[in-house]
Amino acid sequence: MKPTPGRRLHLITWGVVAALLAGLAVAVAVLLWHTRADALDVAEARVTRFAAGAEAGMNRTLLSFDVLLAHTEELLALRARDRAGLDVVGADTLLRGVARQNLLLRYVALLDARGAVLASSASTGELDGVELPEGFLAAALAPAVATLSVSQPVVSPTSSERVLYMARQLRMGDGTPLLVVAQVPTEALVAVLMQGLEVPDMELTLERTQGVLLLGVEAPQGTVERQERAAPALQEGGADDGVHAWQASARLSGKPAMVVARPLIYPDLWATVSLPRDAALAGWRQEAQTVLFGALLFAATVVAAGSVVALYLRRMHSARRVVARSKATLDQALEAMVSGFVLLDAQRCVVQWNLRFEEMFPWLVSTIGEGVPFRRVLETTVHYHLPGASAEEKRAWVEERLQQQCTPRGGVEQLLPNGHYVQITERATADGGVVIIYHDVTDLRLATAEVEHLAFYDQLTGLPNRRLLLDQLGDASASAVRTGTHGAVLFIDLDHFKTLNDTLGHEIGDYLLQQVARRLESGVRVGDIVARLGGDEFVVLLAGLATEAERAREQVRAVAEKVVQLLAQPYPIAGQSYHGSCSVGAALFGSVLQTAAEVLKQADIAMYQVKAQRGNAVCFFDPRMQVALSARARLESDLQDALREGQFLLHLQPQFTRDGAVVGVEALLRWQHPERGLVLPAEFIGVAEDSELIVPLGRWVLASACELLARWQASPRLRELSLSVNVSARQFRSPDFVEQLSQLLLRSGAPAHRLELELTESLVLEDVEDSIAKMHQLRTKGVRFAVDDFGTGYSSLAYLTRLPLHRLKIDRTFVHHLGESRSDDVVVQTILGMARNLDLEVVAEGVETEEQRSFLALHGCDVYQGYLLAHPMPVEALQARYGDAPQAQPTAAH
Repeated sequence: MKPTPGRRLHLITWGVVAALLAGLAVAVAVLLWHTRADALDVAEARVTRFAAGAEAGMNRTLLSFDVLLAHTEELLALRARDRAGLDVVGADTLLRGVARQNLLLRYVALLDARGAVLASSASTGELDGVELPEGFLAAALAPAVATLSVSQPVVSPTSSERVLYMARQLRMGDGTPLLVVAQVPTEALVAVLMQGLEVPDMELTLERTQGVLLLGVEAPQGTVERQERAAPALQEGGADDGVHAWQASARLSGKPAMVVARPLIYPDLWATVSLPRDAALAGWRQEAQTVLFGALLFAATVVAAGSVVALYLRRMHSARRVVARSKATLDQALEAMVSGFVLLDAQRCVVQWNLRFEEMFPWLVSTIGEGVPFRRVLETTVHYHLPGASAEEKRAWVEERLQQQCTPRGGVEQLLPNGHYVQITERATADGGVVIIYHDVTDLRLATAEVEHLAFYDQLTGLPNRRLLLDQLGDASASAVRTGTHGAVLFIDLDHFKTLNDTLGHEIGDYLLQQVARRLESGVRVGDIVARLGGDEFVVLLAGLATEAERAREQVRAVAEKVVQLLAQPYPIAGQSYHGSCSVGAALFGSVLQTAAEVLKQADIAMYQVKAQRGNAVCFFDPRMQVALSARARLESDLQDALREGQFLLHLQPQFTRDGAVVGVEALLRWQHPERGLVLPAEFIGVAEDSELIVPLGRWVLASACELLARWQASPRLRELSLSVNVSARQFRSPDFVEQLSQLLLRSGAPAHRLELELTESLVLEDVEDSIAKMHQLRTKGVRFAVDDFGTGYSSLAYLTRLPLHRLKIDRTFVHHLGESRSDDVVVQTILGMARNLDLEVVAEGVETEEQRSFLALHGCDVYQGYLLAHPMPVEALQARYGDAPQAQPTAAH
């Protein structure tokens, strides 16, 4: 017996309910499984990230201890002394300074091989001895290569707190092994391990590879007191499988946990982070309870809804035929939901419309209706489409739209009051009516406008870019020639912008560029064009200037000076006031027809003239600038050829002591030009520095100097001479400068202690920390340093005391006026006194008279250099005069 339709609907309804409940159960199970996996993944990522932080923090801390302890060997000059020569009082003072450099240290002590305290940072009588863990002294002295050793935690007899000892092996000049030991409280390392964060559910440890605990922090952040325990050996990271990763045992509590172990940079030391699985899933359990409760509530709702639907379906069975007849109309409406539409009959009255149409034209909701003439719809719309038009203009617009419907050929575009663009397409129907489709094309129009904006405008500042500027400049140039007026271009470059960008970051640099753009727009005349070429370069195009060239020049100067003043006003950046300046180059056009590129190039040349004079000024283009620029370009090309063809050579100027003995020479660069003869550095060094040729040129000078020093080792008279070489700022700032010079010394076999590098004060002070680091690296190899032209820069006793200097060179400008200028006499005396107090030698440059030498000798000058004693000479001449036999002159490598 077949079930009735009502019975079938009843079975289907409850079948659907059963299926929904089954699906709900599966969905909830899958959801809980995935959320549990996600919770574990998030916790795993957290543990991994925290472990990386703990590793980095411990590495930095241990490295700082290692560097501090290693520095004591150089600080106490142990290599230059035996045990008998150790100044205990002075060593105590120096060690106290070392201990103060790291707040984590309790004290620093210097021990002999038996553990006796030789010196310490502790106050007198405070530290009688250091009670190191058993075997730690021998273990720390055992390695053949000195490295940082970390002891087991012990209780300090003086402070009763748990401490670790950091030790590093040192040696004295006679080979006696020493051990420098620093005491660090374990509590001080807890903050490093925890990274300053609250980690209530994690366990943190510092361990050895075999599981021996040095430091442990267990929730709730209690320091573990045990020193040793049975624990498996460590290996880097955790399990790759997310499921099995949580099967490890926490390093302290032993609970199932995610454990991430990270080896530190020092052997046998590990930082571990453990997160118990129960703690990781605590939040998930609460979420799971909420989900289960919601699922049960939803299941009850489904059952209730099934009952209601079953009853409803019985009643709906009789209405199916009505629904079937309405389906065709409903489908037609659904098909047009993306765009608005209106259907008109042959009399142009509204038959049907959709909801999207009402959304596009909300003012028509009260007007539109079935049978309403479309004219009335247009008459309502025109008030919103043309709000400021006259009655006649509005009437004309309505008639035009109605006329278009008589012969519909395509679409028209309409801008709505809300800023949206609508494409209106009208098509005739078979019965004489019209179907009107309204499609929103706003996104397409905006995309087109954006493409156009990207092509012609700078994205950062919104100003016209180079492409648009060249088009407008070309039109302005042609217009100026045609009308007999003048125009001008101001080429603006910000001074020292690269320094700001490098020190404060590109985001601050971009913000400054935006502020400059706004100031330029507000500071020029109406109708003038402000553009950005790129980087920190801006251009202002001035059109419609006076017909007389001189008058136009005055107008341009007024605008340019206003720009300089505007951009010199302080900028509020990053909570500080930044004072900037700019260089402005100006070029007039209009007298003859010129291309946009020519005018822009002229303004650019004028701007570089301002740059050459330290900026913050205005300069007009002069044809002679083009000639000078071409000559400079030729000189740069000749320099490149000279490097390639080996046209450079060295001249040497001797340096003498008071009794006339030669103790050193200064290497001076010369260019043997094939046409111009011998060219002095003053004529080409500036171009070499600007074009970055100074780096390979300086490298050649250093290589030649090293070859000379190596060759002079065979001469009893020359082997004792030092050789001074000037180093440019660009060469010294090269990241690989130390490595390159070290390789040159190694390959040539030159004695490093005979090589002296001369650095200017401005070079050193440009980046003091970088300078000190590089100088110390080279000083350890034996290279000596001198400050060249001392007294002309920003001399400061503060930086002199930090630099590993050997000499100061008094600038020739002070020596030249000795005995004539009281101020120069005082400056020279001050320099000599300062050098004497700092235990530095002094070389006086430019000594040309006997009176100058006598004055310098009277006030304690060590070494003299100048025409009075000897002129610069070729290498062969110097070797013939002061050496045993002439040798070959070094030339540039091809």
